[in-house]
Amino acid sequence: MTPKEAIAQFMRGEYQQGGIAKTFGWYAVEWREGVFEIHWRATEAFTTGQMSVIHGGAITTLLDTAMGWAAYTMLQDDENFATADLQVQFVRGAKVGLLKARGTVVRRTRALAFCEGEIRDEGDQLVARASATCSVVKRQ
Repeated sequence: MTPKEAIAQFMRGEYQQGGIAKTFGWYAVEWREGVFEIHWRATEAFTTGQMSVIHGGAITTLLDTAMGWAAYTMLQDDENFATADLQVQFVRGAKVGLLKARGTVVRRTRALAFCEGEIRDEGDQLVARASATCSVVKRQ
C-alpha cells in the first residue's frame, strides 16, 4: 500500500489499525501535504493513576503519531520512515477528554523529515509540543 492509499484509508476510518493504534483508538481529522491532525478521546485508563491527568507517555505517543503521519504525507511510493529523534515539552496536564494533535513537516530532505507537533485540549489550551527527526528509507 502506498503512503497516499494508507492516508486515504485512515481518513475514511477504514485503516486497519493494529497494536498501539488499536489500544488508543485515535482518528484522523484532516491532512494536507506536510500536515496531519489526529483526535483522541483520552479516557481514565490513560491517567497516571496518582493524578487525574493523562500519562506523559500517552501524550508523547500521540505527538509521535501525528508527526509521523505528517511525514508520511511527504513520502514517495517507494519510501518509508522511522522516528530517529523525539523531544517533548509538557506545558500543562491533559485531562480526560478530547485531545487534538497536529503534526507538521518543517523541512524534508532526501534522507530526513524534520517535524513539529502540538496537542491542544477541548478548550484549545496547549498541552504539549514536540519536535522530531524522521529518517526516510527506501521500502524493502
